Amino acid sequence: MTLRSGRVLKDASVVSSGDDFVSVQYTDGVAKVPYKELTDEQQKDYRMTPEEVEARLGQRRLEDAARRKKAEEARKAADEEARKIRESLSEAERHPRYLEGADIARMFLLMGELTKVEAEVMALQWNALEADRVGLPEEARVFRARAGTYQDQVSAIRKKRESAEQYWQDLEKKYLALKDGTQKKIADLNKQVSQLQGEVRDVASQPRTERIIVPPIIRTWNYPPPPVIIRPLPPRPPRPYPVPPRPVPIPTKPNMRVG
Repeated sequence: MTLRSGRVLKDASVVSSGDDFVSVQYTDGVAKVPYKELTDEQQKDYRMTPEEVEARLGQRRLEDAARRKKAEEARKAADEEARKIRESLSEAERHPRYLEGADIARMFLLMGELTKVEAEVMALQWNALEADRVGLPEEARVFRARAGTYQDQVSAIRKKRESAEQYWQDLEKKYLALKDGTQKKIADLNKQVSQLQGEVRDVASQPRTERIIVPPIIRTWNYPPPPVIIRPLPPRPPRPYPVPPRPVPIPTKPNMRVG
């Protein structure tokens, strides 16, 4: 595809067109070619002659003007509706009941955890509703715009809270699984104990039951005991003088004299 300037697009094909340009796909990618760079034949083939382009641009300008006019009429109608709402309200109801983040935080003291950022966003959303109620659309848009600036922080806080809740849910599941396993083990042990008790009762109820006494196992000493050393007593020393013999008693009879 050779353009008016002499530029050549290899393996070119028109994939789409706008009011005053065509999109051409070629070997190097996609190019946006204005209608002025097309040759006369190309302008005719792709309906990009100056007259056709000007007609399309004029139609687009008319559509944009109509769209802007419609939006302006809608805004004026909304303002008029807000004015009628304010006029229909009583004097006490005409003043918006705006809140602050601290007011929202006090409301949620008994309902759970609420961060300052979330309280501030909820207060701004409430204030926007109050502004709409009393017919102040500009203030309502300001409140909603301010609430939108906290969107990233609120998303991060909620994601963190969801992660914490998921952690506690997983921990609770692990606890329940551990509890079920423990209860099953206890039930198995109780079943074994009951079975053993039943066997003992059966054995005790038999008339010719032999009692088997299992002697205790005496563990031998792993090492040899220490040897017993017997030392002889020293000899007695000799006496310095001879010991006289002890007198032998003479047996006597009753009524017998000894001469």
